[in-house]
Amino acid sequence: MTKSNKVVAFVIFPLLFLSLVIFGVTRSEMVISHTYSEGHNVNPTGHLTVDTEFGTINIEPANRNQVDIATRKKWKSKSGILKPKLGKQAAELLEDFEITTEWDDPGTESGIQIEGRFKRGREYWQESLKWVKVEIQVAVPRQYNVTLKTASGGDIHVGDLIGTVSAEALDGNLHLGEIQGEVWGKTGVSGNITLKGCQSRVNLTTAMGNIHTKIITQPQNSWTLHASMGGEIDMTLHRHIGVDIDAQTQGEILSDFSIQPQIQPQGDTKKNRLKGTLNEGGPLLKLHSSAGEIRLEQLPYAWK
Repeated sequence: MTKSNKVVAFVIFPLLFLSLVIFGVTRSEMVISHTYSEGHNVNPTGHLTVDTEFGTINIEPANRNQVDIATRKKWKSKSGILKPKLGKQAAELLEDFEITTEWDDPGTESGIQIEGRFKRGREYWQESLKWVKVEIQVAVPRQYNVTLKTASGGDIHVGDLIGTVSAEALDGNLHLGEIQGEVWGKTGVSGNITLKGCQSRVNLTTAMGNIHTKIITQPQNSWTLHASMGGEIDMTLHRHIGVDIDAQTQGEILSDFSIQPQIQPQGDTKKNRLKGTLNEGGPLLKLHSSAGEIRLEQLPYAWK
């Protein structure tokens, strides 16, 4: 047995005992991964809740009344693999992070809760989390409601859904598709938010992160975008959209549109504020940043 083979043996044996899968062990890198999947028929008007202490959440719409869940816990380290203790530590960490699934109604299975928790607490593994990646991927019917939260270690991605979306990434970004339903989104200090479109009510909040949104079709409800600690707000609208706009920042406001200013009460005129109507007016778009730039941009293509 060569020296390199002895190294592999020392790492693999304790991992086999814990039923882990090793995708590769070399002198420069060690990768360990746990995967799990399940699927169930559901009511298309159901609700999915994902609440995880760590990891990325991906929600993809599908043209079937079924929810498919796939989870992956992965350890990838490029240093210290010649130490047998590292393999044991990796195995213990991945085993400690538990992902559970609960179905509300065994008959219709319309409500689903997924939770991800460290049994010993996230702080216990704080020094090792830089080597860990957790992914929770769920395919849901195109018409479905979702409530999503990740506390650290990843972003939230949501495809084009018909339903309400509530998403909070305390240590990551939000990437939201075209949503036909109310949207509530929040990120931590520096997380960015992207929303491709929504006709219903929208409320997006970040601190120093940036907000990028697009309105292609006429909205039916108000939008509120808030960057509390200087993040920028970039909104792209179709030229035929009719809305009322109230934009305010200590930074600069840039607009591709000719916006008819509303009459302000005496003494209420403020610098760095744009308040008025676009086209014939409509739902209120309230945009606020403490110091970041606010941009209102026109879509470069014609109405379809």
